Amino acid sequence: MQNMPSIKRCTREELAPEQDLGRLVSFLRSRLAIHVDAKLLPMDLTSAQYIVVVLLARESVNTLAGLCEYMVYDRGAMSRLLNRLEEKGLIIKTQCELDKRSTILCLSEKGKALCPEIMPVVNEVYAQALSGFSEPEKNQIIDLLFKAINNLDSLPNSPQK
Repeated sequence: MQNMPSIKRCTREELAPEQDLGRLVSFLRSRLAIHVDAKLLPMDLTSAQYIVVVLLARESVNTLAGLCEYMVYDRGAMSRLLNRLEEKGLIIKTQCELDKRSTILCLSEKGKALCPEIMPVVNEVYAQALSGFSEPEKNQIIDLLFKAINNLDSLPNSPQK
């Protein structure tokens, strides 16, 4: 892929999981984002933008605050991301009838039309990340990641409480 940032390959010997779990998860997240960004480039979307489009399509969330909470995003960064999606004609912002300070977000017709094309492309990257894994290994890695997330969510002062 052209214009792909250079990322140093890492080896197990360089990263002790108990010491570098955060780095390892960060490496994976960065690599996923780079490859998803490259695949979504023809659609003029980024890895962060596609998540918002998909969430709005599923009607899981429809406010800035809801998206920030779901994606663990700063309000300012999310606001800029939403402005870019609005400029691209993919979302529509309307003032909430009940709370004039709040904005309701929904997909435009253009956003709705683009939505079915997104996940197959993203899933190609995820499938590549898990290529060579057996089905039990795929299930195990998902289970282990959820277990780590739940362990952190159970800590006192966790934002998920």
